[in-house]
Amino acid sequence: MTTTGPRTDRYAFAQSLARRAGALASDYFGDRERLTVELKGPQDFVSHADRDVEALLRREVAAAYPGDAFLGEETAASFTGPLNRCWVVDPIDGTHNFLRGVPYWNVAIAYVEGGRARIGIVYDPVHDELYRAETGAGAWCDHGGASRRLHVAHPTALPGAFVALGHHDRAPSDRHLEIRRRMMAEGVSMRNFGSGALQLAHVAAGRLDGFIELELSIWDAIGALLIVEEAGGRALPFMPEPITAKAMCVAAAPGVFAQLTALVG
Repeated sequence: MTTTGPRTDRYAFAQSLARRAGALASDYFGDRERLTVELKGPQDFVSHADRDVEALLRREVAAAYPGDAFLGEETAASFTGPLNRCWVVDPIDGTHNFLRGVPYWNVAIAYVEGGRARIGIVYDPVHDELYRAETGAGAWCDHGGASRRLHVAHPTALPGAFVALGHHDRAPSDRHLEIRRRMMAEGVSMRNFGSGALQLAHVAAGRLDGFIELELSIWDAIGALLIVEEAGGRALPFMPEPITAKAMCVAAAPGVFAQLTALVG
């Protein structure tokens, strides 16, 4: 059974939905001093902006596709699966940045069939950049009324490569520090901008050569990884077990993918 037609309809819907969610999040971003902030755990913040944006996403998906499932970061505890015909969303990826006024956060949306992302959207409302991909249709960035096809960068060696090494800062990690040491020894230039999905989108756009995070949630990664792959990048298989747990995420331009993967191992 083919689902090309319905997926295409969902693709247009996902792009429009990301912009609507981004507009609501932007309103909160501009008035963030009034937000009620809660601490879910060490350095793990949530606000009613996250919850309201997720509620909008859930409501719009249910209205447009009532037979589809929904997995959102803020309501993940109620998800019973399976990961099929399912929308996977992070309403505000980069909440800590968002709350501190750092303009590096996004709305992440994926549509998943049979455990694989078929549509991936990463919308950066601050810069009005919408990164998007559908299986087999390439990766694109919409900005200023124009669409630009995305291609990963073309580094061929680790020295001088520009790689994001993500870490949540909620607990010390000897493995993270060891990978950082190895990357420094190889001459890799490292960054951590605090938003997994947006950093993956920037790998797709060639702004970064790679991205590594040892523990990443599915809503931060599954759609963004499709964008990387449709832009010509490579990624390790990613599927947390159980779905609401975290897993290692590695994605990079082909010229340094094997070398980065070896450093992680």
